[in-house]
Amino acid sequence: MFRGGFRMDYVNDELVRAPDNALANNTGLQQAVNLLNPLTGTGSLNDRASALRAIPVPTFIYPRTYVLNNSPAFGNLQAAAFAVDPNLQVPRTSEYSFGVQREIGFNSVLEIRYVGSRGSNLMRASDFNQVDIRNNGFAADFNRALANFNLTGNAACTTAGCQPLTVFPNLAGGGLLTNSTVLSQLTAGTPADLAVTYIINALTGTVKFNPNPNIFVADVVNNNAYFKYNSLQIELRRRFSHGLWMNANYTFEKELTNGQGTGQTRVEALLDNAQPNLEKARADYDQTQVFNLSATYELPFGKGKHFFGGAGSWLDRLVGGWEATSIVRVGTGAPVSIVDPRGTLNRAARSARQTALTNLTTDQIKALTGVFRTANGIYFFNPSTVGRNPDGSLQTGATGRAANGFGSPTFVGQVFFNDLPGTTSGLERAFLNGPRTFNIDASVIKNIRISESTKLQLRGEFFNLLNHTQFATDTQFYSIGSTTFGRMTQLANSARIVQFAARFEF
Repeated sequence: MFRGGFRMDYVNDELVRAPDNALANNTGLQQAVNLLNPLTGTGSLNDRASALRAIPVPTFIYPRTYVLNNSPAFGNLQAAAFAVDPNLQVPRTSEYSFGVQREIGFNSVLEIRYVGSRGSNLMRASDFNQVDIRNNGFAADFNRALANFNLTGNAACTTAGCQPLTVFPNLAGGGLLTNSTVLSQLTAGTPADLAVTYIINALTGTVKFNPNPNIFVADVVNNNAYFKYNSLQIELRRRFSHGLWMNANYTFEKELTNGQGTGQTRVEALLDNAQPNLEKARADYDQTQVFNLSATYELPFGKGKHFFGGAGSWLDRLVGGWEATSIVRVGTGAPVSIVDPRGTLNRAARSARQTALTNLTTDQIKALTGVFRTANGIYFFNPSTVGRNPDGSLQTGATGRAANGFGSPTFVGQVFFNDLPGTTSGLERAFLNGPRTFNIDASVIKNIRISESTKLQLRGEFFNLLNHTQFATDTQFYSIGSTTFGRMTQLANSARIVQFAARFEF
């Protein structure tokens, strides 16, 4: 038998929540005024309802401008402007499938099918006012200042070997290159975060860091997100016969998307508006392979069965009515990325998913993953990636991180590195799978027929029957600068649970 199907779905709650978030969070559309309690100096009032003190009404200003909203009174030059694309569409997803089904004997049916879905106009809020450090020459000048500092200890040096700066002199105070905050961001290799420091402190001078310098964030809710899901599904079903019922299914799938799709407000700014392809990756909730098996078996004992088929009522109550059930599940883990979430190209708040540099291929990195039990804990990545020796001790120069920090010496065997100032990595996101999961739940059931209309059922249920410990990654985004890089302290399942129950049916 051949089967196929197709359907389209419209509307989800994000169609309301995302625009609502955009409209409600515009600076200047709302303002709070607090009335202090003179007795406590706090905003906790203790007035009687009949004698409430008047709360001053905020001053109404019209018309409002971005310049007015983006002022220290409304957020320290970090105001956000939210907008909704006037041509915003209702997101649509299409689902389709086709397959073949065939009886294979033994009261069983085998079905093989392709199942897919896609949506090309999903909602997301993109920041069109991304911090710009390339077109204005700031990233290149940042690297020159860093080279000068590493050479002489003075980022603005003019002695032999020093490189002349062309952008910093156009900033207020020449970029304050002796300021401790500025120097810390310079040596950390984070030009985008340094640009933010200049923006929020009104030190930009004549350097333009934002397409619209009158606002800090310009989020627009649009239809620029998409997803594509493709899967092979195989299912074996056995009708209840000779005491056995069974259903087994296997799915091999992949879902690609350029949007996270896990938050109702859909604020999913791109790492780099000029490189939207960087966002294409497996979905956070993608699971490459899943196998499920559920079965029920009536033991062949008791009246009308293979054994003790002629048993009387009392013997049948003793040996008959036994059932065994089980549910088995095997699956790959959640997608995992290796990140360097520093403000090297875009500010840190937009860089949570920025991948790290590496000198390995993705297959070589996959070979470094698994469940590694050491004296220092359980690791998802081979402990050598953080500089640990086989006995668990740290080698010379290692700190337990996958990278000791930008500009720091490397250790023997280091394979992950910090992104360079003004750049981002081309390493694929979410190409790793977390540890595989395997679980068996089972139950033993005894049905005792008391009379034609009454029955007593006794059940013994076992969850995680094998009491198998299964580790899960602590995060889907392992930061190479974290001292817990690669560690696993969480479990994907609980310890074995055994419970007994009785039910009287009448």
